[in-house]
Amino acid sequence: MEFNEALQILHDNGFLLEDTIDEKVKGGANVLNRAARNKDDEFYTFTGDIERELKNYNFSGKVVYCCCDNPEWSNFYKFFEKNFDSLGLKGLISSHFESSGETYWTEFDGTNFEKHTLKGNGDCRSEECQNLADMADIIVTNPPFSLFQSILKTYHNKPFIMVCTPLKMTQGLCFELYKQGKIRYGYTTLNKFYRPDGDTKNVQCAWYTNLPVNKSYKKLNLVPYDEEQFPKFDNENIISVKSQKFIPDTDEKIGLPVSIIINVDPNNLPFEILGIRHDLKLNGKNIFDRLIVKLKWKRK
Repeated sequence: MEFNEALQILHDNGFLLEDTIDEKVKGGANVLNRAARNKDDEFYTFTGDIERELKNYNFSGKVVYCCCDNPEWSNFYKFFEKNFDSLGLKGLISSHFESSGETYWTEFDGTNFEKHTLKGNGDCRSEECQNLADMADIIVTNPPFSLFQSILKTYHNKPFIMVCTPLKMTQGLCFELYKQGKIRYGYTTLNKFYRPDGDTKNVQCAWYTNLPVNKSYKKLNLVPYDEEQFPKFDNENIISVKSQKFIPDTDEKIGLPVSIIINVDPNNLPFEILGIRHDLKLNGKNIFDRLIVKLKWKRK
């Protein structure tokens, strides 16, 4: 996770009270940026989190492919193997990456388990692993966060359920798919993972899927537009909104915290998305990223 993304999550969830990005704080990015460059982003999912999310989907008659999962320790694989019959699965396939290049893929039909050698290193974006995906109906996994966008590029046309940090939705291909209604958040969130060394880490994450999600969403709390309460940015004719809690009822462009997309129905958006701005200033100071929108309907 990039440092600015971590700051954004903290800000949008109320842990950073100031709306501006202090240059001294940004200077602390070096540590997290080094971690990102080193791909130190292996966060393994607890069984309870997997169960809470996956109980909301129908896997009956499906072949599931866990494409970033060693069957010896992956809780995703273990969940599907243990619940194979109760879920009504037709098959279970797994593969995983090994830096040594010596790895394998597996298939399980509820009774028979078979293990096959892979020619490559198990990178799920490889042609070899894409061929495995062609044998499956749905992909379910927690991929390395640094590879999420490229894995999504490989598999976005196939049904999937994956885990990543929530603000990835506002970036790159993910954001384009979101605006087209082709990707959405799942039912639950995650905030604790375990690492390869056995340590646990608190990291706010979300489920991503292109399957239908039937859940209730928060309504926008529209309030009368007050120019003092909602000033405009220094460098654009866009109204600044600091919090999702109060949104001005106006026909003008509004800059909202990007995390608002977690709380609105992607199939019935209450606003038109115009884009994301990373360069806005207020009172001479840099502001966290903003989702630029125009409301579709007015307060009653």
